[in-house]
Amino acid sequence: MFFDKDPLGFYSVDIKYEGSTKATQYCIDDFMKLLYGSRKIIDMTILTYGEYHALMLCFENDDYIVFIKSGLTSGYMGEGPKGTSLIIRLAEEAGITIKELNTTPSLFKRINTSLATSKDVQFIKKNRKDSFNYNRLCLKLVNKEYLQRAKESFSKNKNVIFVRDENEKTKETVELDRARAIKLLEKIDEKMDKICENTNKPGALAVLGDISSIVSTLKGFLGL
Repeated sequence: MFFDKDPLGFYSVDIKYEGSTKATQYCIDDFMKLLYGSRKIIDMTILTYGEYHALMLCFENDDYIVFIKSGLTSGYMGEGPKGTSLIIRLAEEAGITIKELNTTPSLFKRINTSLATSKDVQFIKKNRKDSFNYNRLCLKLVNKEYLQRAKESFSKNKNVIFVRDENEKTKETVELDRARAIKLLEKIDEKMDKICENTNKPGALAVLGDISSIVSTLKGFLGL
């Protein structure tokens, strides 16, 4: 007779997903946040399908796994391969054991769609190789200087890494958000001028209500 020894799932593997299939930069950002986070990464498996790569990160806690989705690439010169090289060199410097597994399309898809299972994790651990294709995955231009620039940039701003292009969408979004904040502040100044002019008039309370609404919106927008 079959007995479910863990009916509430308290002892299941906690699987998280980071990165993006569409942007190497998000893979770099999320890896660095994990690398310098509170949990220590002990090993990293490079999951390879052709020129695409995902990552499986194992931590000191055996019940915690993070997959970085396959925004990493290799086999040519470009941002994808540079990102792959950067992550590998950061992992090497941190003393993280690096392994590799050539995987199937079905497993790759489960990782990219956030549907990997505990059985997938066990399969990867059992079949991964104790080495990886260093010459293919590590570009020479990602040297110590490149690595240092990445770390210095990360320490200054944990949301924007130096390899991000100035014209990238996220940079444009920051500029648009800043403009929006300035407009809100200008509205506050205008409302304050009206209060000074209409302090003793019945509409003053309505103006104060408008200001309160604007301030609340601004605080929410800035995360205050």
